[in-house]
Amino acid sequence: MKKIGFLINPVAGLGGQAGMKGSDCAGGLRIAARLGYKKTAGTRAYECIRQIREEEGLRVIAPEGEMGGDVLAAANIPYEKIRTGSPADIEIISGKAPGEREVTTREDTLRCAKILKDQGIDLLVFCGGDGTARDICEAVEDHVPVLAVPAGVKMYSACYAVSPYQAGTLLRDFIRGRQMNFDYREVMDIDEKDLEDPSVSPVLYGFLQSLSDGIRIQKVKEVCRGDVSGREELADYIISAMEEDFLYIICPGGTTYCLKERLEGEGTLRGVDVARGRKIVLKDGNEKEIFRLLEEGVPAKIIVTCLGGNGFLFGRGNQQISPRIIRRVTKENLILAVTKEKLLSLRSAPMLVDTGDRETDRYLRGYYKIGVNRQETVLYKIDI
Repeated sequence: MKKIGFLINPVAGLGGQAGMKGSDCAGGLRIAARLGYKKTAGTRAYECIRQIREEEGLRVIAPEGEMGGDVLAAANIPYEKIRTGSPADIEIISGKAPGEREVTTREDTLRCAKILKDQGIDLLVFCGGDGTARDICEAVEDHVPVLAVPAGVKMYSACYAVSPYQAGTLLRDFIRGRQMNFDYREVMDIDEKDLEDPSVSPVLYGFLQSLSDGIRIQKVKEVCRGDVSGREELADYIISAMEEDFLYIICPGGTTYCLKERLEGEGTLRGVDVARGRKIVLKDGNEKEIFRLLEEGVPAKIIVTCLGGNGFLFGRGNQQISPRIIRRVTKENLILAVTKEKLLSLRSAPMLVDTGDRETDRYLRGYYKIGVNRQETVLYKIDI
């Protein structure tokens, strides 16, 4: 019988659509909540765990409430509960949750992960972002195999599955006893206060022993520092085709920032900016602000680049571009700002999308034309 630990960071990803660059700051999370943004980590964890609700031969242990129990109950998966009170009161219990406080702090993540490790689990399934991966790495080091479900904003760490759905299929295969690898995968992060510094790169905080099949786990982000001329040529090509009566929603990234620097007004490196024609009219916008501009009826395009190495277009650092924004603009109005060097870094693997909505991910699948400069066009695949 497989013994599975299950743990969620409930606030992971909350800052994404709000235009925040992470979910580590408590003050920022309160602002996001006041703006009307909802927690999404539980929904993403459910997309994973629902894949095993018909499975037999497993024992699941999890904290109560929104750190795990609520999602398991919604999926109709029986589990043994970690009651989360004071450190001295924690124990494994069975039965109905006693209705204690919801736990969302880093300290509780550390504490619960250590308890699960001590239970002799075969696999720790956790849902969160880079900060959560750091906490798990601190709590269990490389002593417990993990499966990481992506729910954060930046998602630089290489221990995460490419999507919650794919995490669920990997978990199901593990429970069924299929042959799996346990690879040591990087835990990476950037301090949120340093995010607007173009010279700052993700820092390696350690390694987690991650369940992997070589396909369903994302690769670490690669930085294409030597592609300056390619970025400039691509930026000039895209700007030459920009029309005055269009809105251009410009996603984060080094390639797109090169384009923003050529427009009228000031853009951001890691934020989503909106231009009308060649003038920036919204700097570092959140999802609601961007959607309000679309409701004015002006035709729009989305200019998006992919992450070098792992190939993500949507769902890693640009959650402000929500499924409803993508549907409103339509996939026919996507401009893929991808240089030849970045395409080569993908090694013919498809670009990926993880928007948080499975139907929108399916909608985006297909082949797209990418103009890498004025002379060359490449046909490339987007998948999920």
